[in-house]
Amino acid sequence: MIQVQSETDPLHIFKTWLARMIILAPIPSLMTGESKGETLEPEQNGSNFGEWFSGLLSRYPAAYREVDQYLQAVMPDISDIQNELIGKDIKNMIVQFEQNNTYLKIDFKDLSDGEKCFFLSSVVLAANKYYSPVFCFWDEPDNYISLSEVGHFVTSLRRSFKNSGQILATSHNEEAIRKFSDENTFVLDRKSHLEPTLVRLLSEITINGNLIDTLILGDIEL
Repeated sequence: MIQVQSETDPLHIFKTWLARMIILAPIPSLMTGESKGETLEPEQNGSNFGEWFSGLLSRYPAAYREVDQYLQAVMPDISDIQNELIGKDIKNMIVQFEQNNTYLKIDFKDLSDGEKCFFLSSVVLAANKYYSPVFCFWDEPDNYISLSEVGHFVTSLRRSFKNSGQILATSHNEEAIRKFSDENTFVLDRKSHLEPTLVRLLSEITINGNLIDTLILGDIEL
């Protein structure tokens, strides 16, 4: 058995990195904003988002600024996020919007699926900044996002991980694909369920014409 000698031990660093790995394939309907505790480890489906949000702000209070800054960019009328105590050790997230001195409070669970994904993205960005380096795998982050928002959504994620951490995302969305260079894009393909999946860098594949049109037509062969 190999034991960790100190916090600077490479084994400790590697174990910490593994523990903080973020793997997401969110199901927004399971993201209620209610929490019965705190954590820094989100569930893959996002069902414990309330606990993750609470844990992040409890451990890193300054992370609220990062969350708010991101959300203000995509939802300019958002004015406050409250995490109210509604019972013994139970909290519930409430989002407040404001425009022209008119206020509206909405339970987090009643936000749209896309809005919940914006919140999830904001916490991913804050996590990468405050307890980085973080490795994040997000299965189709463009799901539930309107076409006009996909580009900004994916670009924000990519930029956040430019200098620290790493993000790996899967997508079939043309806007999301366009936001990554050929050198940072892998193409996956398999001929049948009985054959292994083939993986190639997009930069290593010869494509005649427009990439998106070629993908739509299924003309990329590995």
